[in-house]
Amino acid sequence: MAAVVVALLTAAAPLSAPAHAAPQADRQVVGDAGLTIKTTVGISGEDLERLRAQGRQSGTPARPAEPQVADRAAQHDQRQRVPALSLIEGQRAANRQIAAHPQPARPASEALPGPMVAAPIGEQPAAARVTECFDAGGADAGIGRVHNRFTYCARIKLTAEYWRIDNKGIPVEKEGTTTGTIEIFTQGDDKERRVRVFSRIQEDSVDYDWGPFDNIFVAPNVPLSLIGHCSEEFETCHATRGAATMAWVTWDNNSRWFYWDVYNHEVVTEGRDKLSFNRWYVSAFTDSRQYRTIRPGNTAPRLTRRDSATYFQRFGTRYPKACVFAETIPHLTYDLVSDYTDVSLHIWHAQNNPNDTYPMLAPDGVPWPRDKKIPGKFFPGDNTAPGLHRITGELHPALVEANSDHKNGACYGKPPYGHMYQLTGLPVPPDTTIEECDEYPFASTLEGAGHPDPENPDFNFSVEAVNGHDNSVAGGKLIAYYLDDRILAWDAGLEQPYQVNDKFYVNIRG
Repeated sequence: MAAVVVALLTAAAPLSAPAHAAPQADRQVVGDAGLTIKTTVGISGEDLERLRAQGRQSGTPARPAEPQVADRAAQHDQRQRVPALSLIEGQRAANRQIAAHPQPARPASEALPGPMVAAPIGEQPAAARVTECFDAGGADAGIGRVHNRFTYCARIKLTAEYWRIDNKGIPVEKEGTTTGTIEIFTQGDDKERRVRVFSRIQEDSVDYDWGPFDNIFVAPNVPLSLIGHCSEEFETCHATRGAATMAWVTWDNNSRWFYWDVYNHEVVTEGRDKLSFNRWYVSAFTDSRQYRTIRPGNTAPRLTRRDSATYFQRFGTRYPKACVFAETIPHLTYDLVSDYTDVSLHIWHAQNNPNDTYPMLAPDGVPWPRDKKIPGKFFPGDNTAPGLHRITGELHPALVEANSDHKNGACYGKPPYGHMYQLTGLPVPPDTTIEECDEYPFASTLEGAGHPDPENPDFNFSVEAVNGHDNSVAGGKLIAYYLDDRILAWDAGLEQPYQVNDKFYVNIRG
């Protein structure tokens, strides 16, 4: 009887076990306290005794063997394909995960360069970025850590139970348990519609509980395979390379990452920028002469958004396609203590005390009709709060012009809208020798001065005189942020545009 391997991971439904299988209490348990993978492996008594005999004959413990990476064509495809998600379906799925598992903000120290340009995807991930992601917290709980729009990491506890099976394949006696930790580090690409999924077993994380003899001569030699997959049909996406297969003892003494590229095709897309959502996952299985996989173990699929926007560039280099992680909230962080403090203070006041900002809702002495509601404040875990949508001069010239005209009217009383702010705009215009007029929401957003909220159509923005140097530095950070977090420009032609267009927030850090 060939050995039988049954894998249950976080995303898989519980296996309908035979009457003599592992008891209900031993079934998989998954919660926010940690990511857990539990596998159940069957092995025939004949095969088990053969392994024990080989151990007695060798008289030495198992030694690490060279890893094997199989050709994709040689792999048995056990994937369960799912239909592609529409944009609204994908965004709703991302919102649910964000609400259930609020991701921590980026680390306070942003010493490393941003993910664009400075983070090429290589055969092995950059050690500093791996450390940054795992050390930031959250990698071993919830959905793992979506560190930013281009970086994801997770540590997943793996428990493999090995059962002797009878000639009908029914588990009859537990032989032992092997435990370890799977590490996953994934990078989104800034020039292709792909992610590179790196995975390995954390070094020195494997333990065996099979009994004194089997712990040395049997359990370490049991093989384990890992492979990366996409969830959707082949015409939508595909993953490259075959499985990495090693014995447990080899995985445990290995620091090398193995990777798979998950590509999305420009087939099922929406909108100007050819948008689509894809899911990817890592599968654990065993297929060999002794072992046969009945059900592979699949990690919970993670959601990515792919695009082919043509307007991203930096220093002459273009970034025509990209893949970002959807299950996090895009947000720009400004520091109060910085070389752009004036701008940070202005935004903080606009977000937290909007009624104390200019333009006023009514002239002095006139009752205010309502409160000002200025959007864009970052709330961890809330992707439904009113956010900001990017616009560009090339794609939205009239919108950008309107923002500028209303800002100049509220700051300087200039036409064509100066008359609207004569009694409510800045009482003293900025001193143009050292100051500039700063507006929030930004001039490069749909929510800027010229485009109020349809439900509250007047004056839901703020202007303030700020130091010109501060304004220049803060503006540079905003331009870099649009590239580094791949914030797409507003596309009014999308179905339900306010739900599916990229939106972002501003976090003022004290």
